[in-house]
Amino acid sequence: MSKYTQDKNYIYYPNTNIPINKLNIRDLKTLEEEERKLLLKGYEYFHINLSEQTVFDENYFVELHQKTFSKLYSFAGKFRTVNISKGYSTFCQVKFLEQSSKKIFTKLAADNYLKDYADKPNEKFAQKLSYYMCELIALHPFFELNGRITRLYFDMIATYNGYEYIDYKDALIIEEGYNKFIRASIECLNGSGNKMYQILLNGLNKVQQL
Repeated sequence: MSKYTQDKNYIYYPNTNIPINKLNIRDLKTLEEEERKLLLKGYEYFHINLSEQTVFDENYFVELHQKTFSKLYSFAGKFRTVNISKGYSTFCQVKFLEQSSKKIFTKLAADNYLKDYADKPNEKFAQKLSYYMCELIALHPFFELNGRITRLYFDMIATYNGYEYIDYKDALIIEEGYNKFIRASIECLNGSGNKMYQILLNGLNKVQQL
């Protein structure tokens, strides 16, 4: 876990990169293990509750964060209130956060939450996925755990549309000090989704019908 640079540095314990948490865990490895456990439970809960009535709107996206991590963090399910950056990457400014989020999810609704692309070639589905993945990466609405919740969100969309969870195995390969997913995320912030598209296309697999 690497620390974000913030306008106000108040979600971390002093002089650490450990977010203040409800269990008062001060050891990074222990905290990351707790996050992994909660994320697995989040996958189980939201997968079981997928139905024809599921609407993948902004409320659903926020609910993913809130239900998955509320046992650990008080900021779970709440949009950040400060500007944040990581390295040379600056995410959506707070003053534009709400309107930018509404714009993304309004557009996604117009795309019927990608349901109309379920029967199209993987390339078409991956194009849409990569576009919205990049949009949400740039939005970065939460204080922490944005990447994991964004991947959870699109895994639920993929599952709903007859795909397995997106396989990011190749995306974890290290290139020039970063794994491919991080490099693709940085490219997203620079206005290009080509690398993210390739990662998602390579990771899409239709569920095999028995």
